[in-house]
Amino acid sequence: MSASLSPASSPPLRGGALDALRFVAALFVVVFHFGDQAPIALNELHPFLDRGYLATDFFLMLSGFVLAKAYGPAVAARRISLGRFWSKRLARCYPTHLITLALLAAMVGAGALLGFTSDNAGRFDWSGLPAQVLLLHAFGLGGGHWNIPSWTISTLLICYAFFPMLWRAMLRIANPASALSLGLLILTGSNLLSVALFGSEQFNLPFQWCFFRAAPLFLVGLTLARAVQTARFKASTARVIGFGGGAVLVLNAVLAGPDMINILSICAVMIGCGASPTTRALPFAAWGARVSFCLFMVHTLTGAVWFDVVQPLATRLVPALADSPALAWAMWSGALVATVIGAALYDRFVDSPIQRALNARLFGRRPAPQPQMETAAA
Repeated sequence: MSASLSPASSPPLRGGALDALRFVAALFVVVFHFGDQAPIALNELHPFLDRGYLATDFFLMLSGFVLAKAYGPAVAARRISLGRFWSKRLARCYPTHLITLALLAAMVGAGALLGFTSDNAGRFDWSGLPAQVLLLHAFGLGGGHWNIPSWTISTLLICYAFFPMLWRAMLRIANPASALSLGLLILTGSNLLSVALFGSEQFNLPFQWCFFRAAPLFLVGLTLARAVQTARFKASTARVIGFGGGAVLVLNAVLAGPDMINILSICAVMIGCGASPTTRALPFAAWGARVSFCLFMVHTLTGAVWFDVVQPLATRLVPALADSPALAWAMWSGALVATVIGAALYDRFVDSPIQRALNARLFGRRPAPQPQMETAAA
């Protein structure tokens, strides 16, 4: 039984389809969260535009999938301790979380002093800030207030603590059929339990139950990784699985079909992309994967600045913005452009330098930048 997903001596080329999908999924989360600010609420244009939470589910499964690929060999050979592994994950996530919270708090405080009022003022409750700082979302505290995406960090940090044990257990699965059957059992069982206990499908549980949403999907990601490892698909077969899953996902989205079909289609896309060797980097895919983490972590901040400061000031200066539908949509689209630019700048001047410094100081090396795959939120 192989203990690794790929030979350690030949790491996969970055910039493949999964890297490109990270950016697309992160951008869909931003569109979803900005949807109510559009001239016409996006969910009124098409029901699928109200399902941005599916992009979060993609990231939750992808976290397990990619961790198995990146750390599976070291975990299987017991070359990395739980403490070191978890510390690396904490160092990857927590600084950006704290900086974004600090910037949000500074912005809200300065806005209050200057007399600005926010449409989202109810979210920025100072009494809820300590729970946000301590990432208590997974324990039902902190909710989705302040920086909404941070709940994924809270829940995934718990999943990371159990990852070495879980992956060693996955290595006992000898064939892809067993791995996929286990993944399907986890998906259907957790969803049925969610409906029975909480009255909602697992894929869009409210924040107080976020751990019950994240943990099963993280486990599914591990089963998909083991299926890819044991199956050793041919490139042609992998492409058929990936494109087939994508076609079903698009069709189901157009029809606003059941979320379970969406999730299963996403699983197929992940298997197809993960099993296909990256022989040539896609344009901007590696950059998009790296920026995606910052994109969904800081878009609450850029959205607040745009919709609470920039747009009101622009409307006062150019009254036609409020009267012209075309200009109103252009103004809303500007928020997406500003958010992508802001995420790229944040990655370049804040996140990447911090990660290099922390890795050099805490872990004794200065690694090359890697795609950020930990979190997204809806």
